[in-house]
Amino acid sequence: MLACAAVRVIDAITFAALGASLSLLPRAVGAQDAGARDAAPEVSPESLVIALRGGRVPVLVHARRTRAAATEALHPRLERGRCYELAGAALGAAQVRAQVRVRDAVEGPALPLANSQGTAARQRFCVTEAPELYRVDVEAWSAAAWHLEVLPLDERVATARVVVDAGAEVATPEAGSAARFPIGGAASDYVSAQLRQVAARRPGATGLTAMTRHTLATNGMIEQTVTLPSNRCVEVVAAAVPSVGDLVIELEDPARHRVAQDSTHRGTESARFCTRYSGLYRYRVRVFSGGGEVGVQVLIDP
Repeated sequence: MLACAAVRVIDAITFAALGASLSLLPRAVGAQDAGARDAAPEVSPESLVIALRGGRVPVLVHARRTRAAATEALHPRLERGRCYELAGAALGAAQVRAQVRVRDAVEGPALPLANSQGTAARQRFCVTEAPELYRVDVEAWSAAAWHLEVLPLDERVATARVVVDAGAEVATPEAGSAARFPIGGAASDYVSAQLRQVAARRPGATGLTAMTRHTLATNGMIEQTVTLPSNRCVEVVAAAVPSVGDLVIELEDPARHRVAQDSTHRGTESARFCTRYSGLYRYRVRVFSGGGEVGVQVLIDP
């Protein structure tokens, strides 16, 4: 009898211990799950940029969370003759854009930091002038969280920035003259054919200026002025040989405000603008990638 009673007591103790263990099991599993969730990296603008960064050491790191629209001017520590990558990300529906500038001139198109792929945005640029002239402008159109870095690339370029005919005015017909320049000039090569192909999309358009030809390397640029009449629509057209991968066109009004810019990344580009007043306008054409011959002409609608 005493033996049986002892067995029952031992069984009761064992069952109670087992029940206590089972009751603790869900908590343990829950704790493990919570630990796994805590260990999982959260998607943030910083994590997206870090994934792109790799082992590179950034020359600028800047993050911000804003409650309203905001703009910032950042000054990375750059080295002349070296190329860099602008990498950034923003979460939410807010529009956040970064723009590399040299003095007050833009260096390539603006970079949207938010996208639907859930990855960091990236853009390459090279320092061909004094590094202190470069800055990165960031503009958030509303409340946003963003992270931006400037990363070095293992690429170098010539430090001399090629500028052809800087500030020279392109010849245009005299006021009141009905004369116009032939589109693409008199030649029938690839560059001229590309210019004529763009002009074909504007029935009746004629050449306000003569076509000019320039041989430019990567980051080479031409800058010229042209007198435009009031209340007319014009188009700056640039066409390059196939070895040029991307051209950038900008047009500024007499007050030096940018009024038009190309919107694609091709070897043939155009920037269209309808004037309200006459004056001396300025346009720039730059080779963003590649190099070779570039033809430029200003067209005007009938």
